[in-house]
Amino acid sequence: MKTQRVTLLVSPADKRRFKQLADRHGLSVSGLVREAVNVYDVSSIGETQQLSALTAELRDSVPAMRRRLREATASVDRALSTIAARRAKR
Repeated sequence: MKTQRVTLLVSPADKRRFKQLADRHGLSVSGLVREAVNVYDVSSIGETQQLSALTAELRDSVPAMRRRLREATASVDRALSTIAARRAKR
């Protein structure tokens, strides 16, 4: 049984948005807030920050990876040319 009250101050725009969202899901605004809190995982903030940091690291490393791939492709092309030239001499 729900016997405790929590007062939440929001802007009129947020209140309208909460109401519309609640209506779409067949909930009261209170029910919507309870559901949102139940599914909200506080650790997700830390996970989001970690993901953001990893994304930045990946973004920073992409140019070097591309350069290495071009170098590797050039090396393979040289090796194939050498092999083709040796076969042509036979």
